[in-house]
Amino acid sequence: MKVLHAGNMANLGYVICRHLRKTGLDVELLIEKNPPKGSDPLRFDPTLNNQYPDWISFFDKSKSSWKLDVIRKMREKKYDLIHAYVEFPIFAYFSGKPFLAHTQGSDFREMAQSKTLRGFLLRRAYRKAKAVLFFQPDHLPLFSKLKLYNGIFIAPLWDTTFFRAYSNKANNKKFTIFHPANLEFRLKGNDKLIKGYAEFVKNYPESNLIIVDRGIDSHKIHEMVKNLSIEDKVEFIDGPLNASQLLKYYNQSDVIADQFVLGALGSIGWETFSCKKPLLAFANEKQYRDVYGESPPVVNAFSSKDICISLTKLTNNEFRKEIGNKGYEWLTKYHSPVLFTEKIMKIYNCFKQKQTSQRLKSINNMV
Repeated sequence: MKVLHAGNMANLGYVICRHLRKTGLDVELLIEKNPPKGSDPLRFDPTLNNQYPDWISFFDKSKSSWKLDVIRKMREKKYDLIHAYVEFPIFAYFSGKPFLAHTQGSDFREMAQSKTLRGFLLRRAYRKAKAVLFFQPDHLPLFSKLKLYNGIFIAPLWDTTFFRAYSNKANNKKFTIFHPANLEFRLKGNDKLIKGYAEFVKNYPESNLIIVDRGIDSHKIHEMVKNLSIEDKVEFIDGPLNASQLLKYYNQSDVIADQFVLGALGSIGWETFSCKKPLLAFANEKQYRDVYGESPPVVNAFSSKDICISLTKLTNNEFRKEIGNKGYEWLTKYHSPVLFTEKIMKIYNCFKQKQTSQRLKSINNMV
């Protein structure tokens, strides 16, 4: 059975294909030519030595025919199944091939809910898909809203061999917070972090907040920092960062700050856990219990006041170490490559053995 994975936002498609190929599964990956920095395997995986593997193929968005090119690729006879990420279920829908839709975040949370043509087509594609795979806990209640009954929860695999704890923080006595999240107030709540941090440094002036400078609200963040008179306690670095740069900053920091709006974790959370660092973020504990059985060990904060209080707690070395270790344990328990492979093989085997949709759904009765 040959499977084409289409799409690579945040390198999820690459990570999954790389691992599945190691287990012997016949999978290939289709991605954009000259991909965005945050979705480029070459920036993510230093072992590639600046050369794409031969199991990755490309479509060219600079060509007017790129959408048809994607559909033609999916229609190639050698592929038995399409595993489509984000908006690519739309293309898989028009390919006529059996396909899985794999949601990642705003595609299901916002795009599929919109009244746009793309939103309409994505909803149609989800209904046609053999299954809609999801891992964000806040997606669960959206299935009933969209009248979808083919959802399967599958926690993404995570390989801890690259993102790892390899040293103590840099020779710096300052309490260091690293904030690599995209600067977009609506989705990340970066403004809450700045306000909370400004209160925190009144009592802990020997602190430093490192912000990766990328996103539509970058200028607003700079203005906030200036207006709150904390310019000497904030450091901006150009982004996005590649994987090696992220690894360095994770290990040199005391605390990693993610998002304070959505209530769901993504790659920043998993990278933090993998490096055994404490994560300051907002996680919807009830929704996590509904899909995982327990909430992740984050230092939970939603408001700027919460952030200030949490940062104060995190000045304690033993508390940081405890939270960091618990995060690593949670990651290896629920995001194990072995667990992911077992579940995805069960799903693929349903197609290989031409089993019914009811059998496919029985793999997981979450939705």
